[in-house]
Amino acid sequence: MSRTTRSRMTSTGFGLAMTLAMTPYVQAQEWTLNIPAQPLAQALQTLGQQTNLQIIYSPESIQNLRSSALNGRYQEDDSLGALLKGTGIRHQRDGNTVTLLAPATGNAMELAPTSINGQRLGATTEGSNSYTTGAVTIGKGEHSLKETPQSVTVITRKMLDDQNLNTIEQVMEKTPGITVYDSPMGGKYFYSRGFRMTGQYQYDGVPLDIGSSYVQADAFSSDMAIYDRVEVLRGAAGMMKGAGGTAGGVNFVRKRGQDTPHTQLSLSAGTWDNYRGQVDTGGPLNDAGTIRGRAVVTQQTRQYFYDVGERRDQIYYGALDFDLSDYTTLGLGMAYEDIDATPCWGGLPRYADGSDLKLSRSTCLNTAWNNQRSKRATYFGDLKHEFNDNWALKVAGVYSKNTQDMEYAFPSGSVPVGATSSSTLMIGSIFDYDQVDYGLDAYVDGKFNAFGQEHELIVGANASRSHKDDFFAVALLPQTQNVLNPNHHLPQPDESFYLPNATRGGPVDMRIKQYGAYSMARLKLADPLTFVLGSRVSWYKSETDSVSFWRGEGTPISSEAKETGQVTPFAALLFDINDNLTVYTSYADIFTPQGNYKTITGSTLKPLIGQSYELGIKGEWFDGRLNSSFNLFRTIQKDEAQDDPACPDSTCSLNSGKVRAQGFEAEVSGEVIDRLQLLAGYTYTQTKVLEDADVSQDGVSYNSYVPRHLLRVWGDYALSGPLERVTVGAGVNAQSGNYRVSPTSNNNVTQAGFAVWNGRIGYRIDDTWSVALNGNNLFDKRYYATVGTEGFGNFYGEPRNFVMSVKADF
Repeated sequence: MSRTTRSRMTSTGFGLAMTLAMTPYVQAQEWTLNIPAQPLAQALQTLGQQTNLQIIYSPESIQNLRSSALNGRYQEDDSLGALLKGTGIRHQRDGNTVTLLAPATGNAMELAPTSINGQRLGATTEGSNSYTTGAVTIGKGEHSLKETPQSVTVITRKMLDDQNLNTIEQVMEKTPGITVYDSPMGGKYFYSRGFRMTGQYQYDGVPLDIGSSYVQADAFSSDMAIYDRVEVLRGAAGMMKGAGGTAGGVNFVRKRGQDTPHTQLSLSAGTWDNYRGQVDTGGPLNDAGTIRGRAVVTQQTRQYFYDVGERRDQIYYGALDFDLSDYTTLGLGMAYEDIDATPCWGGLPRYADGSDLKLSRSTCLNTAWNNQRSKRATYFGDLKHEFNDNWALKVAGVYSKNTQDMEYAFPSGSVPVGATSSSTLMIGSIFDYDQVDYGLDAYVDGKFNAFGQEHELIVGANASRSHKDDFFAVALLPQTQNVLNPNHHLPQPDESFYLPNATRGGPVDMRIKQYGAYSMARLKLADPLTFVLGSRVSWYKSETDSVSFWRGEGTPISSEAKETGQVTPFAALLFDINDNLTVYTSYADIFTPQGNYKTITGSTLKPLIGQSYELGIKGEWFDGRLNSSFNLFRTIQKDEAQDDPACPDSTCSLNSGKVRAQGFEAEVSGEVIDRLQLLAGYTYTQTKVLEDADVSQDGVSYNSYVPRHLLRVWGDYALSGPLERVTVGAGVNAQSGNYRVSPTSNNNVTQAGFAVWNGRIGYRIDDTWSVALNGNNLFDKRYYATVGTEGFGNFYGEPRNFVMSVKADF
């Protein structure tokens, strides 16, 4: 028996002129549908999600039947007939309830019917054909966006597919409110509301400690092929894990075993020899459908717009879901990823005064023997048990092992103003890195009645451990690089060269343990008023043992950071103006241990504290198919470790820093009008140093390379009539100027504001095959995606490029 799905709706919402978009639904004489030919059960599920129908049927009676494809506008009474054409199945309709009839007798189907309630989207976004979702799980349990008193953006499966977002870096570049910053040492950092995301990452709701400060940027190479959606929270996320930064958190939600058989083949080819192939298949593995499976295999090889860069990815994923009973489900999964790349790290330098060298965008100053080899194996498991209609238990665990071996060289040094040739020192490095992470999360979520109202309570605990064991060495190479005429074939040193000549390096063994207990109550004070109160108590310990090498001489170093019983509260108040709009205000805080820093007296520093305040309005429109939001935010971060000017050898610190970020955000996601899916977000962020050990820094921008204005827009429109097989997409990433102050010369390295336009056109050939052409940076805007210093760290954005993709659904 197929499992009954009940969905709850999400929403983000500001209600600016939304009544204009309501008209097509209020007068709903027709439906706009986009349902490919597929197994009938899956097509009925999709029809329910795209309409307001509740469909009742017997799974056994439609087994092995396939639907016809629907694409365009259909009269309400004609849509089911068109979908069921050729199957022999008939139907009866009573209002919004439809009962399917067996072909032989015309009697209503029996045998434990499945009910599809199509009025709401669910948390799972795959197959919804939507840029929004019915529920988010990043904050424990499932709640609509309108019920979530913090800012959350969900990048759905349709958004991932429409824009060919295959890596987490690409996802974050398209997410409203997120700034992506290239790390000179490889990978990318993510910034939200002026602060860098550190440590606040979840896999299926399980928090993990991913990466130390110099590895974290490259820790999220995971391919998006294995995920259903990515949930991004902006603001302090102390309830998620405890220790972390004030920027926010990310939850990666994986694909699961499917109720109905379905296979998708996809091939793509793009600029710079970018080739990708993928097989995604799944379905029930027994007659009862109580065991469901999923398998994804992805291969990609590509070069880049710059010299010498190339990369090969292999991704393998498998998942099984078991219905142990009508109330208990066990899910298991495994993902393996293998990356072999020749990266171009370090970026480009500038002139000594910070001005642009205006080098060709194809310029890479690295050597051709640069190499990165990364392997990651991740294992997932979760168990969900429903005690009754109101109370449920979920236990989930994740284990991940990552190994990385790297060897690279890049130049570091500015170019004299007006020079026609410039020899710059080359920094070489070897890096051998192993990390094991595992986490466990368990909570009970339930509803209860008291004082004439229904309330909700979540009580749980989680724990995570991380062990990082690495060896690295950094040394100046004997050769120099001519920045204006680079040589990619400089001699590759033997590994024995590094330690005797290392200016930095050595073995590092780091162990992090974190665990805590949390609870959250959603108390209905009155019909329109909900008070949310939560708290987490955390225990944290990190231990680091290392040997710091300087030209062959090693110095053992040990440090420890520990926090016991650290409390991070959360509070919010929500007021329902009407069925569509909710006003809310919330407070959250978080801490970052700093016990590895010592004061002048030898005592450890207090943890850094981050506090987030938010006031906003959220909306849920058209049965949750459109969400909108507007909020004002302010984040205070204080007690940051800074050098103590009274310390004679600059080896001691003090808690003295205090900074502020504030601004506002607006976002719309979902179907704004008939046939148009949209994700659009605007963010205004202002950062300021309030207190600093160096008083000359008071009042300056805390993070000048986070742009003050940030716009992310992407829309996809399905044409109708003779062009009903065609979809057209377009979008823009725009931002105001940003800059970085050089730490050595105080020169500003700047990038003026820019806008990058992207587009897509898709065509459905028949019920099985479809093609699409994506174009990125259509007007070939020349810009720096990341600004660094005069010496290195400046990265160009991608020039104009195209990707052609072909898909087949069976």
